[in-house]
Amino acid sequence: MIEYVNVTKQFGPLTVLDGINLTIKDGEITYVIGSSGTGKSVLVKHAVGLLRPDAGRILIDNIDTTDFNERQWNQIRMRYALVFQHPTLFDSMSLVDNVALPIRKHQKVSKPAAKKSAMEYLERVGMTTKADLMPSDVGPGERKRVSIARALTLSPDCAILDEPTTGLDVVASKNIDEMISELSKSLGKTVIVVSHDLRSIFGVADRIVFLYKGKIRLDGSPSAFRASDDPVVRQFVSGEASGPMET
Repeated sequence: MIEYVNVTKQFGPLTVLDGINLTIKDGEITYVIGSSGTGKSVLVKHAVGLLRPDAGRILIDNIDTTDFNERQWNQIRMRYALVFQHPTLFDSMSLVDNVALPIRKHQKVSKPAAKKSAMEYLERVGMTTKADLMPSDVGPGERKRVSIARALTLSPDCAILDEPTTGLDVVASKNIDEMISELSKSLGKTVIVVSHDLRSIFGVADRIVFLYKGKIRLDGSPSAFRASDDPVVRQFVSGEASGPMET
């Protein structure tokens, strides 16, 4: 469980997070949404200590981590699979070797044993048939799936995915959505997704957190989001150019 208690974050004169109070529950798929620049990525980076709040506290499983040093945060980060928007695979290594690398490093096993284990993780994301290809030989959606497989090798409790379907076609996006559901429903992982892809949001999320002007504008289920009469929420859903979000 991740708790934000009155969290505020500023960059110069700009207040990106303004007194955020939020609890991310274990086992849920939570989508953090909002327009560009509303603090979605800033919010999740606080959960792994990549950013520190200017005010407020960050609690993980009821432990106050706000003032943790890097050594303490590194222990916390071992429990997370953090996958950024742009996959960071090693171009000179095959897909299976990319996934095997952290297994060899953290589990101290032989190269053959690591590759065998890596294939099991690639199977979870539907990439075993392309395991021996290089990152440049597969599409962006497939690279994202491999990045997630590599992150899962540390057996994290929580996966944080930053814009996992951005720039992907419909088929690739659907594959990512199915994998997100699999992480939560079959593997029991907590999943936090930063996104503005409404198709994915309504198809996958258990819960939606909508950020607007540094505050949580809505926190609820997809059905609550669809039923909202908040004009800002309605404009975000409809994608209309005119409305209260202009100001």
